Amino acid sequence: MKVLVVDDEPDIREELSEFVIELGFPVVTAGNGEEALTLFHADESIAIVLSDLMMPGLNGLDMLENMNTSPEGKNRVKQVIFMTGNGNTQSVIRAMHLGATEFLLKPVDLDLLEQHVMAARTYIASERARKANEVALREQLSYSEVEINTLSRNVKRAYEEALACLAAAAEYKDPETGQHIKRIGEYAAVLAAQMGWDEARCDMIRLAAPLHDVGKVGMRDSVLLKESPLTPEEARHMREHPDTGYKILSMSSDPVMKMAARIARCHHERWDGSGYPRGLKGTEIPIEASITALVDVYDALRSSRPYKPPFSHDEVMATLRNGDPDGRTLPCHFRPDVLAAFFAAGERMAEVFDKFKDDDPTAVMSTH
Repeated sequence: MKVLVVDDEPDIREELSEFVIELGFPVVTAGNGEEALTLFHADESIAIVLSDLMMPGLNGLDMLENMNTSPEGKNRVKQVIFMTGNGNTQSVIRAMHLGATEFLLKPVDLDLLEQHVMAARTYIASERARKANEVALREQLSYSEVEINTLSRNVKRAYEEALACLAAAAEYKDPETGQHIKRIGEYAAVLAAQMGWDEARCDMIRLAAPLHDVGKVGMRDSVLLKESPLTPEEARHMREHPDTGYKILSMSSDPVMKMAARIARCHHERWDGSGYPRGLKGTEIPIEASITALVDVYDALRSSRPYKPPFSHDEVMATLRNGDPDGRTLPCHFRPDVLAAFFAAGERMAEVFDKFKDDDPTAVMSTH
């Protein structure tokens, strides 16, 4: 911790310097304000300034103001003690406003000066320690934020993986592929975004839509895996899987799971009321279920089935637009605004299919 002694009178400057050296401080001296500023800016160890108030050129008050505002000095911990032979109230007030520690009259009482210099050293040491602690605390908090963000990402990833595992549990009983699960989520998010949903809701449906068939875990394998047409009793059993899925998923209070429950229950409903299990129609069907129903049909048509080869993207788009001859897929089955948004996002749907293609091109999906 170094002391800068500033006075335009050489004798006073020398006397003060010797006194401060005896107190145990290294000292540098300046004969005017300009010289003092040069030394102060160049030497960061200068922390205590003993300065005359009235000097030729730059006076002590202007010197202090420059120290306070210059890049080299504005954040430095320092203590400034002024000395003057003709101080006035206005100068004292300005000095205090600028942060001067003390205002001593000449001739300076050396015992009093010693008290102020030692008090300045104590203050500076304490303030430096406080600032060092603040820096350490900020670094620690910054590190903690990194840890928290990492933990948050890990929790989110674990949550998403848990949902994917739940979806896969249903697919395990059904020869639909894991890529089909991924595609349904991605299709749904793309379509939701096309309809103007915000990012948070798009993320929700990306996670929720793949759970649409989770109710299949309650279906008999003899029905679920049957390749020939179902008997009336088997068809009734198969149509129970939406309600089974709803019962499984609605036990959770999580918003994504609640959305998934609505999708599971209603993704086989049709806009014209011809769907199942409850024959809902129009806006009675939750929009997230309408979105999932459409993308599920798109993916089914593009995938291999025991009774048909996979359709191209253009063939599927034509089927959705015009319907197929046997009436299995008709435009009136789908919510009109969802269907319009799907056509607008058609190229991105094709990109999703290509990105998450089945590893086994001969893999087939359930016929029901």
